[in-house]
Amino acid sequence: MLLRPAISLVLVSAAFLAGAAAAAAHGGGRSQGYVSSFSSLDPPVLGLLVNVFGPRNRMQVTNYTRKPVVILGYDREPYLRLTGDAVYENVASRTAYLNSSRPVPATVDPKAPPRWRRIARGAAYSWHDHRIVWTGSAEPEVVRRAPDEFHRVFSWAIPATVGGEPVRMQGFLGWAPRPKTSEGRDWTLTVGLGVAAAVALAAAATVVGLRARRARRRAL
Repeated sequence: MLLRPAISLVLVSAAFLAGAAAAAAHGGGRSQGYVSSFSSLDPPVLGLLVNVFGPRNRMQVTNYTRKPVVILGYDREPYLRLTGDAVYENVASRTAYLNSSRPVPATVDPKAPPRWRRIARGAAYSWHDHRIVWTGSAEPEVVRRAPDEFHRVFSWAIPATVGGEPVRMQGFLGWAPRPKTSEGRDWTLTVGLGVAAAVALAAAATVVGLRARRARRRAL
């Protein structure tokens, strides 16, 4: 009776780890490729938290300042407003459409008064901002010259206001190559396959041990 559950357990474990190895081999995290990083606020603002996260390098701002925080867009127009309780988007902002890959209406005027529309509740909001990522159709020259080395591609800055006072969220976009073994193979694939093989061997050993125990019990 113990044989089938044990076999199922080790086979499920082996399948899980083999899948993890395959996922690691395909990459897709912030450990390689273009990695955007936040570095500083100028000037520093108590209660304003900024971060860049995820494989798509999303900006995230959290407002605990008890003052309205307004993120400015590509034309330095009001783009987002974080009150601490909710987040609003200026529907008259060209940036609002470009960042969400929507066509910009012909009526949009960056000099027009903002028209705020609530898009989220709470103190934090994240979005995709083209100013902190690489948008070129080809790799930058520094990456083309040495794709297996780490590079600083460019520095970025996003203007904002806190209670009407100007502030700059600053950072940089870097290039992180995929780690390689000395033989040129992807180390994640090597480690992943090694773990899967170890689990398979453990499964075989467990099956053999259980069969031997069962045979001894029958002999008694």
